[in-house]
Order: sequence, then C-alpha cells, then structure tokens
Amino acid sequence: MEITLGGIAGLIAALAFVVLVFFLARVLSNVNRTLGSVANTTENLERQLDGITMEVTALLHKTNRLVDNVEEKTELLAPVAHALDELGTSLNEVTESVRTVSSSVHVAADENKEQIAQAVRWGSVAVELFKKNKTETSSNERPSRRRGRRDRKQEQEPTTVSPGLIATDDTIKS
Repeated sequence: MEITLGGIAGLIAALAFVVLVFFLARVLSNVNRTLGSVANTTENLERQLDGITMEVTALLHKTNRLVDNVEEKTELLAPVAHALDELGTSLNEVTESVRTVSSSVHVAADENKEQIAQAVRWGSVAVELFKKNKTETSSNERPSRRRGRRDRKQEQEPTTVSPGLIATDDTIKS
C-alpha cells in the first residue's frame, strides 16, 4: 500500500471533518440546552403573565366600579355645591347689608354726636341719683321700726346733680 500525497490529504481532511463534527456536536448540544432553558423560562413567563392578566383584569373591574361610584357621588353632591354657592351669595348680600347699615349708623352717630353725649350724661346722672338714693335708703333703715314715706323724706338731704358735673369720654376728649 502506498501512501500517496492525495491519500494523506484525504486523511487530514477526514480528521479535520471529524474534529469539526465533534466541536459542532458540542456547540449544538449547548444550543439545545440553552433553547430548553429558554422554553422553560417562556412557559414560566406565560403562567405568570396569565396570573398577572387575571389580577389586572380584576383591578380594572374594581377601578371601573369605583369610578362609577365616584360619578354617582359627584352627581349627588352637585345640588349641595349649588346650595353652598347660593349660601355664599346670600352671605355676601347679608354682609353688604350689614356694612351699609353700619355705615348709616356711623354717619348718624357722627351727625348726632352732641345729642348722644348729652343723653349719656343724663343717663349717668340718673344712675348716680339712683345709686345715691339706694345707698342712703339702705343705711338709714332701722330694723325695729317701720318708717313711712314722710320719715324717709325728712332724713334725706337734698342733692342736686347737673349733667355738666359728670365727666364722660366725650367731655374728657374735648
């Protein structure tokens, strides 16, 4: 048997092909394992997505019910909001009326300041006379004997008080 150059080349080519097939088989085996893992992962993802999809669907249903409920409550509150708006308008009108009356009273008080001061002075005189009369009556009474009107008049001293003698805030300021 003669070994020729063409035979050696064929043998080297056959060995190279065997090595290539061996390494290719290893690569294909690893690819097979990787694709198996990818398939398992995809199945797990599908199961998890199914669960998530059901939860999201339930959440959307609850959200829709909640939105419907909020819409119903909003419709029920619309008259309340309208009533509050009207109440606010009424309160503004009342405030404006009170402001107008207050302004009118202030103007009238300014115009009649002297008459008001005189009325206050006379009122103070009346109160002083009442107090003085009350204190003299209570200090002069005797428990053992009842006095008549005539006895009380004789015991009281005559007092004269004029409005000019009593100081008020207006007379002090002026």
